[in-house]
Amino acid sequence: MPTIHRHVFAGEGRFNPETLGQFDDAITAAIADDDCQILLLLGEGKNFSQGLDLDYLMASGDKQFTELCMRVLARLLDAPFPVVSLVTGHAFGLGAMIVLASDYSVMRSDRGFFCLPEVDLNMTLTVRMNELVCSKLSPKAIRACLLTGERVTADRALELDIIDGVATLEDLEALGLATAAPMMGKNRGSLAGLKRGFNQPIIELIESDENDGPIAAPDFA
Repeated sequence: MPTIHRHVFAGEGRFNPETLGQFDDAITAAIADDDCQILLLLGEGKNFSQGLDLDYLMASGDKQFTELCMRVLARLLDAPFPVVSLVTGHAFGLGAMIVLASDYSVMRSDRGFFCLPEVDLNMTLTVRMNELVCSKLSPKAIRACLLTGERVTADRALELDIIDGVATLEDLEALGLATAAPMMGKNRGSLAGLKRGFNQPIIELIESDENDGPIAAPDFA
């Protein structure tokens, strides 16, 4: 049996410094384990991850936190093993971006939406988030997800090529493992280097010193 690492986004799977640190630690532990062949990401109950902890952001005024989140997500993009999102429920905002940063994603058939809600929140993406989303979604999926805020079901996500498969909750992990099997057991250095090369524009922007503020709308005056 392959050595499997798992990380569960507890509760609603919202990210604040504590939960982001736990996620970062899980990635570190998987990378440090030379026997690790796959990292599975999953949620609890009806959620996969609801994204940023807005209560924390509003109370703290931490303007650097979204950039820190993206730096953690960038670690998935060149991890030396396949990263699989088992989308057990709702994946909103940053949670949806975790799905996009994974090598494979499979989604629960009967519950949960993939959603980038910014257009309905009167928000734009930050520079780093925008690079990830626009690099990983097709133009058709960008129109459906980013520009309309559609709450995308599992079948619709498969149609839009956002995910790789759909299964019942009971069969989701088995499908994730089967889907990722062709990438498992490869030389860690080679796989990490190839993944980094494929994702190089995203990784280099995320790791750069470029300002990560929201992308401004044009001046219509």
